[in-house]
Amino acid sequence: MKESIQQFIDNSGEGVIRAAIALLVLILSYFVARLYRRYINETSERHKFAAHRSDSISKVGQIIIYAITLVIVSNVLGFGIQGVLIATSSFFAIVGVAFFANWSILSNVTASILLYFTFPYRIGDRILIESEPNHSGILKDVTLMYMKIQTDGGSYITLPANVAIQKVITIQSEADYQKMLKEKEESKDGAV
Repeated sequence: MKESIQQFIDNSGEGVIRAAIALLVLILSYFVARLYRRYINETSERHKFAAHRSDSISKVGQIIIYAITLVIVSNVLGFGIQGVLIATSSFFAIVGVAFFANWSILSNVTASILLYFTFPYRIGDRILIESEPNHSGILKDVTLMYMKIQTDGGSYITLPANVAIQKVITIQSEADYQKMLKEKEESKDGAV
């Protein structure tokens, strides 16, 4: 009996160590995700971002943290990195084919994340998007997919978030805005 217990300990020692390391990695990733979430919340409060905007960015970051954790834990437990990478690449190949026609979905999410961390525009800023046609108004919301702008007439324009990194956007001061209105009025008077 004593020999069988000693043999069990000798045979399973490596497995116990691997399980302990995997558990340690899981606990560490949990705390890293919490620190990341706290950082995003503090950044959101400091720059006065909308709560749902910081929640979206927080969720994307946590998914990345847990995906990395999954790869590390599976490697520690002996499943091998190749098996995880094959399964992951197969999944992303299927997702890539599904989104091939809608590549802009990923572009919009990426643009929204970049806007979150660089915060060039804030909710409430009057912006002018130089495109054909030009869009101007007050920025009301930025989600993972869209920017919502309220025009002077009270209508709302919803533009893809990637427009913010593809087009020239001017944050208008009140003086610039009044000048633009005056120029529009003069061009209407001259056309009549």
